[in-house]
Amino acid sequence: MFKSMKSRPRALIGMIKTNPHDHNLYLLKLTEFKSLVEAAGYEVCGVVVQVRSKESVNYAFGRGKVEEIKNLIEEKEASVFAVYNILTSKQKYNLESYLGVSVLDRYEVTLEIFDKASSDELSKLQIELARLIKSYPYEKLKASFKYRVGREHPWKRSSGEYIYHSIVNTLRRRMAKVYDELEERKKARIEQIFKRRRIGSPIICITGYYSSGKTSLFNALTGLNKPVSPKPFTTLSSKYYLSNRYGEVFLVDTIGFVHDLDPKMFESFELTLNDIRFSDAVILVVDCSDPQPIMLFRLSTCLDVLKNLNVDFNKMVIALNKIDLLNENEVLNRLKIISDYVNPTPVVPISAEKKLNLEKLMSTVFSRLNQYRA
Repeated sequence: MFKSMKSRPRALIGMIKTNPHDHNLYLLKLTEFKSLVEAAGYEVCGVVVQVRSKESVNYAFGRGKVEEIKNLIEEKEASVFAVYNILTSKQKYNLESYLGVSVLDRYEVTLEIFDKASSDELSKLQIELARLIKSYPYEKLKASFKYRVGREHPWKRSSGEYIYHSIVNTLRRRMAKVYDELEERKKARIEQIFKRRRIGSPIICITGYYSSGKTSLFNALTGLNKPVSPKPFTTLSSKYYLSNRYGEVFLVDTIGFVHDLDPKMFESFELTLNDIRFSDAVILVVDCSDPQPIMLFRLSTCLDVLKNLNVDFNKMVIALNKIDLLNENEVLNRLKIISDYVNPTPVVPISAEKKLNLEKLMSTVFSRLNQYRA
């Protein structure tokens, strides 16, 4: 007798839209978030959007909407409520208490995907720090309610208060330990980067939105066969390779970007992001097969991230990837749109999958390098 396939847990998606004049951007954000929730392993069973001038302090959503969400969760048999907005500890605690299901915000959904993709010690450490930074105030709040700290004191140091402080101190010590270990690794990584620079071979970093084809391009340029997946965040730790195919260079495959990445996530993954920051040139990969609004939305996200990393756009080249999926007129149209958007940054149409126009891409990168170093 065959065993039935285990169905995925069901998730209801929620969003607070604080801009009443936004009629398009929030839909793109919801589409992206739905993809992330599915990549985290959930079946999306519905979407709830509430327009408010600002989030409510206690639940993010209004009390009436929370009641509606509770009914939908029961009706749809959802076990998770995934919220696009970043929740405070108080909002998360109150929602979980009232709804009776696990509540995850965008930050936590992204971490769940990272968890599934992580395979090396460095990425696991960075994920742990990101989770501790997010969960520390929540666990502290939850413990204070559970052990009634500050409300009932039979004596000055009740057993509940001892347990509370034990939980808080354990989390704090673990966070400090992980942070210190990553700081040591960061110093070693920066020394390694400058050691590579002293060799004289430029460091060329390949970056872009998740699933844009970064690792496919890395493989095409190096001849390697690193894992490629349509799922987001296949690459969490940077991969360096000294290549002689287009002149001696270090090619680096790095973590993909996602819209509205929380600043705390940047702090946790600083070690990996430093590979982009300290590179000699950046190839920003853009998936030109995306619908035009999504393509520009994702490009804008990448440019914002690179700007926040203080990357000099004078050392950047755009690789307009997946041209094999479009006809010639569509490629020319996308090329003009992107070129106008990023002018004067050069844009080179390529196909990493079919290895099309890679020589042109690398010659443009070297030209950019020479101009930047001049």
